[in-house]
Amino acid sequence: MEELEYGSLEWWHQTVNIGVLQEILDRFAQILNCGAVLTTALGVPITTPSNFTRFCRLMRSTEEGRRLCWESDAAGGRAGLEQGKVRIYRCHAGLIDMALPVVIEGRLAGVVLCGQVKLRHYTRQEVEELAGVGWQNLSNRDELVDLFMEAPVVPREVIDQGGELIKLVSSHVVELCERRLAEKKLLVKDLVLMREKCDKQSLERNLKISQIKALRHQLNPHFMFNTLNAIVRLAMFENAPETEALAYRFSQYLRYVLRRQAREELVPLAGEVECVEHFLSINKIRFSDRFDFDLHVDPGTRDVRVPFMILQPLVENAIVHGVEPSTDRCHLSVDASIEEGSLVVTVSDDGVGFDCSNFSPGVGVSNVMERLDLHYGKEGCLRWSSCPGDGSRFEVTMPLRRGEEMTG
Repeated sequence: MEELEYGSLEWWHQTVNIGVLQEILDRFAQILNCGAVLTTALGVPITTPSNFTRFCRLMRSTEEGRRLCWESDAAGGRAGLEQGKVRIYRCHAGLIDMALPVVIEGRLAGVVLCGQVKLRHYTRQEVEELAGVGWQNLSNRDELVDLFMEAPVVPREVIDQGGELIKLVSSHVVELCERRLAEKKLLVKDLVLMREKCDKQSLERNLKISQIKALRHQLNPHFMFNTLNAIVRLAMFENAPETEALAYRFSQYLRYVLRRQAREELVPLAGEVECVEHFLSINKIRFSDRFDFDLHVDPGTRDVRVPFMILQPLVENAIVHGVEPSTDRCHLSVDASIEEGSLVVTVSDDGVGFDCSNFSPGVGVSNVMERLDLHYGKEGCLRWSSCPGDGSRFEVTMPLRRGEEMTG
């Protein structure tokens, strides 16, 4: 198979879970109220731009504007590499940006960029002069001038704090990639050994287990708790009780994940429900009055052992594809009961729904299906139903396994 160019867009997609990086940058941009993106060394976006200003979205909507932005991003990354630290600079359009190179295994693989802010308010005349210098070839100059005036003004000390946080983000990106590369090398080695010792069926089973463990070990405790400490410090400095509450819920969520991920694959349903409750509470803070939820768990189901993190992907799927796109207030329910000798857990929402005839399971839903098949075979299944505009429902059925009982 042809080797991918190091640091190219295709290389990134083959090396690491882009969805994980997207979530990190989305949260980072939300906390600092700035734009953020991970690009290749040439400035080509790897993640979808997070929280970009309307000015920058319009600037990048034309081929010429996009070229100028990519060249500016690449130049910021090269300057950061030469200096060996966060590079704070003014982009080609006049906004303040920060860049930090992502060096993996001693080679430049990409750049973490954030900013798109101003240090002070500008008069319209000043912006017109900027446009005359840097945007003279763009057809939408007048609209760009209006949107530049809207760009947020951020104090210099907040920019400096952002520089410290972007180091944490960059370090986690590096560790995720290096770990994934190491896991791939080990996986190849393990596959060779397994082919010599196992038949085809056993090989496929062990491969699935290895993939699940690799996904679970992507969470890095050191980075996560450093980030939480940074958030708590900012919350205390800014007297922001909602940010403190968000940090608390996130820490409880992490404690469960990090405590369980290295120990066992089957866990009590009670722990999974508590983990989902923290996850939903975080999103309740995020969506405020637009979203609420409830949990209904029969007492007799709480000690039933289920695959670790089997519910969270379904809840996240409902929020991302059902709640978030909706303009109405949405409600999400998680229900667990025993029906005809099996454990049945449903995740339902009254969001935008989808057309079942054209539904193709994404990464999270597919992972749930594979793990049910791995642990239970035909005894475990995932069903769904939905209609556009009428919400959706995902139902997981699993055999009753209690105590230390495991599958063979």
